Amino acid sequence: MPIQDSPAGDTAVRLIQISDVHYRDAPGTHGFVRHDPDAGLAATLEGAADALASADVLVASGDLADTGEPGAYRRLGDVLQGLSVPVYCLPGNHDSHDAYTACLPRTGVHLEPAVRIGPWLLLMVDTNALGREHVGDGVYRDLDDRMTRADGPELSAPEAARIREILAGSDAEHALLFLHQPPLAEICPNLDPSGRLGALLRDFPRIRAISGGHLHSSLEGEFAGVPVFVAPSTTFSIDFEGRRFDGPGYRTFTLHPDGRVESAAHTVPGPITDAMRAKPAPRFLTELMLGTATIDEMRALTDEQFEARFGEPRPTRGA
Repeated sequence: MPIQDSPAGDTAVRLIQISDVHYRDAPGTHGFVRHDPDAGLAATLEGAADALASADVLVASGDLADTGEPGAYRRLGDVLQGLSVPVYCLPGNHDSHDAYTACLPRTGVHLEPAVRIGPWLLLMVDTNALGREHVGDGVYRDLDDRMTRADGPELSAPEAARIREILAGSDAEHALLFLHQPPLAEICPNLDPSGRLGALLRDFPRIRAISGGHLHSSLEGEFAGVPVFVAPSTTFSIDFEGRRFDGPGYRTFTLHPDGRVESAAHTVPGPITDAMRAKPAPRFLTELMLGTATIDEMRALTDEQFEARFGEPRPTRGA
């Protein structure tokens, strides 16, 4: 099982997490939110320059491409390769398994499932089992509706076995799991603590925390007694309490030798954030992200029913 090793000595491990980059195969503004993934990522990396200068590693936690285009991964890989720190990636529900694995990795941009830094083991976990099927030998086939099906964290049996093998074979004192869909009860009320993810936490108490993305927001919570963090998106984020959009951002971690985890979310100041904060977030989008409405439910509504349900017209998605 490939594990990358990096030195850290007895000092704290410092890392940066970015998520939900939603790159396309060409620059431009996309979606009904009218966001620019290239500009958002560039602003995020510029805003994180000081943190990058002292970081040991950067983790990119899924939805790295918006629709899974091969060109999107090639373009993103070129950007990430230019950073001063090694980058470890994991897929989200928007990512295409074949294009992601074929087009993203390069020198300094890794798809390996784990990296050991001092006393810490960082694990990149694929929690997209609801949106793809395992066809053998570590090969997965994306389902046509993977983007909407994989709305919560679910490990396939082979992925759970892979992570267990890595944990069992490592003498690292502490572990931090990175995944795409965060296991928050308020977002995923049907999440079973006795399932594969919960069993990992029970059987390996060295796991000190979990961090995900997916929600385009900087939330925190817990699952099965383990702290859960959520990184904002580099495209746009959502202030769920204020029902407004927010700017691109990132999350930083300080992992102490004694197992303590410190983390903070950061929104990048500047014109992108100013423009986003001027926009109210549609009710349908906040409910969709929070799991109180589903894509299938929305599709079943007529335009009149949609407006009555959410108090706003059905949006039209831009190119």
